[in-house]
Amino acid sequence: MGLSSHQLKKLEDAAVIIPVARLQVAAEVLGVSVGDFFPDETPEVAPQVDSSPMEHPQTRDLIEAYYAAPTSVRASFSALLTSLARR
Repeated sequence: MGLSSHQLKKLEDAAVIIPVARLQVAAEVLGVSVGDFFPDETPEVAPQVDSSPMEHPQTRDLIEAYYAAPTSVRASFSALLTSLARR
């Protein structure tokens, strides 16, 4: 495929992105299709938003962490969340 051992190591470690043309060459050399390089997984679907987010365990954890923090931290955190919600 015309790769040095250093280039191959970077590809194995996902330090660089493999160009599509190289994928095609690799598939031909190995006698497989390009699709064989990718896992056969169903994409994760975003969870449905419930009508009551207060029932989520993450909500309870967030509230507990909020009230466990010092008052000055809570004020900053509240301002941050308000700012993010407006985006």
